[in-house]
Order: sequence, then C-alpha cells, then structure tokens
Amino acid sequence: MNPNDPNTPYALMAELGHVLASQQRLRLIHLLCQCDRTVEELAEAMKEPMANVSHHLQLLKKVRLVATRRMGRHIAYGLADETVRNFWPLYRDFSVDRLLELQLLKGALAVQRGKRGGVVERKSLVALLKKNAVVLLDVRPKEEYDAGHLSGAISFPLGELVHRIKELPADKMVVLYCRGPYCLLGDMAQEQLAAHAINALRLEDSIVDWINAGLPVKRSRGHKSLVNEN
Repeated sequence: MNPNDPNTPYALMAELGHVLASQQRLRLIHLLCQCDRTVEELAEAMKEPMANVSHHLQLLKKVRLVATRRMGRHIAYGLADETVRNFWPLYRDFSVDRLLELQLLKGALAVQRGKRGGVVERKSLVALLKKNAVVLLDVRPKEEYDAGHLSGAISFPLGELVHRIKELPADKMVVLYCRGPYCLLGDMAQEQLAAHAINALRLEDSIVDWINAGLPVKRSRGHKSLVNEN
C-alpha cells in the first residue's frame, strides 16, 4: 500500500466492491439481517454446498461485513454491526433506482401481489394496528421471528400456515410480511391463504425497514441479536 499513490484509496474501496459483486454474498447479508446463523443453517437456507457458503462468509468477514459469535456449542455468523444492517436497505433501494431490470422485477411482483390480494403501505398498517383491526402474520422461520419481529406480529411460519388457518380470526383483516420486497415467502403465503378463500394483504417492509423507520420491534425473551427493541 502506497499512501502517496492517488489510486490507493480507490483500489482499497474496490476490494469491498469486489466482495459485494456476488449474488451469493449479497443474499448472505440479506439472510443475516434476519438473525445469526451457523454455516450449516445458511447452506440449508440457500441450498448451496457448505464449502461454498463458508468461502463466501470468509470473504465477507475479511472486509468486516460479518462477524462470528458463539451460539451455544456452535459458531454462528451475524452482521458485523448495525452499520451493516443500515447499509443493506440503502444498497437495495439504490440498486432499484439505477437498474432498469430491478425496476421491471419490482413492477412484475407488484402486479402478481395485486392479483393475490394486494399490498398495504407502512403508514396504513400502523393505523390499522392502532385500531386493532388486523392480525399481523410473520411468515418467516421461527428463529427469525425470535430475533426480531414487528410489534404485534404473530409467528406463522410458512410451513405451518395451512395447518393453522383456523387460528385466524374471522373479524379481522389479515396482513403478512416476510424478509422484504423481494422475498417470496410472503407471495407463497398469500397464495396458500387465497386457496382457502382468505384475502391477505402483503407488507413489503422487512424488519430492517421497520427498525430504520423508528417503528417498534420486539424479540423473544432471552434472544440476543442485532435487532434493538424500541
């Protein structure tokens, strides 16, 4: 490293850009925004070989985007700190602003969600929650719900949804959310509910979007994560 070379700072910044230039590594950051996970859990979630996932995690760790933590007898990976958590939605939304393909994808998803029941905006949901007019379902895996969930949400993992439909109150609107605007868990949940004649609205916010908006989130008792309670 030559401090007198005008190219040096940009070469160093390019190292971070190189690490981010991978769909697998970006998806790992996305998943770790939900909760800490072991390599085995991440490999299962991504349907990728453990060796590949471990390699990607090491590269992310090298540039201090992720860090390792003790989880019982296991070593888990999580975001290095809250600045990484804050960075992710900014990068995601900046990408939408710049990439026509992402704009088209976002539009296509909006059309599909409109046919399945529609979406609800953050401001409208906050008002509905205050009126106790909705039942809010978190369709992510239980461990993600435990790490941090929207205040008032009920854990309804996608795999349990059909078997628990009778638990849904008939006198309230159903709203569901998952990991954010490009997560397909919510779309599959909408389809399953529609097949049982239940019209569910989709919130496209992720838990990180909710936190960054200064809205209340909760976590299960005794659970440690980067998600702060308001």
